[in-house]
Amino acid sequence: MYVMSMKEASSRVAPKGGPRGDSKRVNRKHVLVVEDQALLRFLAADMLEEAGYEASLAADAGEALQVLARNPDIGTIFSDVNMPGEMDGVDLARLIREHRPEIGLVLTSGTRIQDLGQLPGGTMFLSKPYEWDEVYRCLERVRH
Repeated sequence: MYVMSMKEASSRVAPKGGPRGDSKRVNRKHVLVVEDQALLRFLAADMLEEAGYEASLAADAGEALQVLARNPDIGTIFSDVNMPGEMDGVDLARLIREHRPEIGLVLTSGTRIQDLGQLPGGTMFLSKPYEWDEVYRCLERVRH
């Protein structure tokens, strides 16, 4: 099994125009759903698409970085915090905030995060279980 280093992850998330994106255009309606539980991942995609969003999917942070590299127009990431692999959702959010600050971030978890101050600035947090109206409100509010 191949495990991606943080340096490799950083190079994958940085857009071709440079680490700050050189005014990359993002589509706030294109949401990358990062969730290790397949049923929740596909449910999220269905719910987002019904509400007019475009959804891309990833099962963990490593896959999310690959999807993001292939789809530079992704404007928002909706991610679980607890995931298998080298990076959890908070690590993923920090990396994305550092290299792609224009992307909106919404994190969710069924377990309490001890210190919400550890989240990157501008990140929204939702506790599981959540109502879809709450998800939609958060997706609309993540602006930078």
